[in-house]
Amino acid sequence: MKHDEVVALFREKAASMPEQGPSKSDLILGLATLLAESRGRLSKENFESLINLGAALYKEGHNQYQARSDVDTIMTKSHDDNKH
Repeated sequence: MKHDEVVALFREKAASMPEQGPSKSDLILGLATLLAESRGRLSKENFESLINLGAALYKEGHNQYQARSDVDTIMTKSHDDNKH
């Protein structure tokens, strides 16, 4: 199977999913579970590639969380400053 065929499967599956899909946390946890169960059956290279994908998802999720947290802090400070 070629990568463009897999991407087509991704598109097809995405089209059938509800508008609000699983959260990044759920996706990361699902990938972690799959990797934990598959560790001995995957080649070292495939395992490392999937770890890299999980790390990228984790980092993106963490960065989005941090950005939301930073905005919340700024908004709270701005609100508090405007009260004085």
